[in-house]
Parts: sequence; C-alpha cells; structure tokens
Amino acid sequence: MEKEQVHDVVKSGYAEVARQGGGCCGPTTEQATSCCGGTATDPHAETAALIGYSEQDITGAAADANLGLGCGNPTALASLKPGETVVDLGSGAGFDALLSAEKLGPEGRFIGVDMTPEMLERARTNAVNAGHARTVEFREGLIENLPVASETVDVVISNCVINLSPDKAQVFREAHRVLKPGGRVAVSDIVLSEPLPAEIAKLAASWIACVGGASTEAEYLGYMQDAGFENIKFTRKPAGPLLTPSLQDPMWKAAVDLIGLDRINELSDTVFSYSITAERR
Repeated sequence: MEKEQVHDVVKSGYAEVARQGGGCCGPTTEQATSCCGGTATDPHAETAALIGYSEQDITGAAADANLGLGCGNPTALASLKPGETVVDLGSGAGFDALLSAEKLGPEGRFIGVDMTPEMLERARTNAVNAGHARTVEFREGLIENLPVASETVDVVISNCVINLSPDKAQVFREAHRVLKPGGRVAVSDIVLSEPLPAEIAKLAASWIACVGGASTEAEYLGYMQDAGFENIKFTRKPAGPLLTPSLQDPMWKAAVDLIGLDRINELSDTVFSYSITAERR
C-alpha cells in the first residue's frame, strides 16, 4: 500500500476500535484477542498485566482509557520524573497519558499525538474524568510530522504504534527533532525476526492487528541509529499468536486462502514485543 493508503486504513481501523472500545484485533468479547494475544473475560486487563502494567495501573483512574492496544509499558520503561515534558506517539484513548500524569506531577506536561479524531475525543474525555485536563493535552497529527516544537521535550514514548507507520525512519527523525539534547525515548513495539510474506504484509487486517507494517530488528534499530539516537538498549519477548485469523473477517480469510492456516500459525513465532530505550545525542 502507498503511504496515504496505510494512513487511511489505520485511521479507519482505529476509529472503529475507539467506537467499540475493543482491542486492535476486533471488538471486545469474552474471547477477544488484544494486540498481543491472550483471551480472558476482561482481555484488556489481562493483556495489560502480561505486558508490564501493575494492578493499580489497570484498576485505577486510567482504567477507562485501556483499550487493550499496547504491547508493553513505556511509562515504566521511561522512568519518568516529576516536572518533565513527555510526548506520546499515537496516544490512543490516553491510557499511558493518564499513567504518566501521575508520575509527572502538577509541574509536568504530557502531549499525546494521534491522527484519529475518535481516539482524541475519548482521550480528552478520559483526561477530564481523571482530573488531569490541566497537565495533559492531545493534538491531532501524524507521528511522521509531529505538531510539537523542536527541542522542547524531555521524553518521547510510544506503545505499539510506530510499527503502523509507513515511514518509520521519518518517525524517529521527528522524535529526535522534538527532544532536547540529552532527552530520551522509550518505545514498546512489535518487531519481527524475519520479514512477513508479502501476501500478509499487504493485507489491511494485518496492519490493524499490529503486524503488517512491522520491521525486522536490524531495520528498526537502524532507523533509530540513522536518526541520531545512541545508547540503544532493548529486551524482547514472544508476542503470541498475533496472526491467528478470524475466518469471519474476509481479509483474514483471503490470507488463509493464499498461504494456508498452518503457515500463518508458523509466522506467529517470528513476532516479538520489544522494549527499547535510547538517548538523543
């Protein structure tokens, strides 16, 4: 898909997620899967616990903003400090924003950037309801062209969003631009151990499921290095059966028809959740 097509597909898919309150693999049900797999009566809470959020995070004031879209906990990874300014690339319904606001305190500032109006509406409502409207704001925009002034930010975070971008190199250049010298980035994202078959990568459903646009480790870390980041560190863990299709979805059915269910299940072993930190020079 062309860049504009990717943006349209992702925007449309996540608008539906915002309307339904479900994870990126479909509407919320007792058997719903989130971006990183797993099923439970409350799949959003279960997934949040599995990817590093505490019980207090899951059940506290930010709970209403948890739509089960993450693949890690960048708010913990970033070691946020009171008074810092943070930008979130793809802030969704504001789950990480509200958790960050607690750590940043009354002198801190959080700026969430998202291109989906439906998500922004939910995020702004959640910020007001949680009592953080004074220190948390949400701006409409693309993560490849951040509506943020240069060298004004202490920390850039992102949670399972950069993989959705058709121009990841530009995303990291923008992250580097808005950071102050000595600033840092903390990212949770989906990264592949080997490229996806073209038949899967081009499917709209696989983009919304957080895997179609994912890069390999060498590509992803290369984008960060080329943007000027240093001291890059990461850990990873298997992300689960992300490619398990819903045969009721015609796009996933097309994937099964093309390469077969067994091959799709094999591909799930190449999908990892990465936690990455780096510093601006």
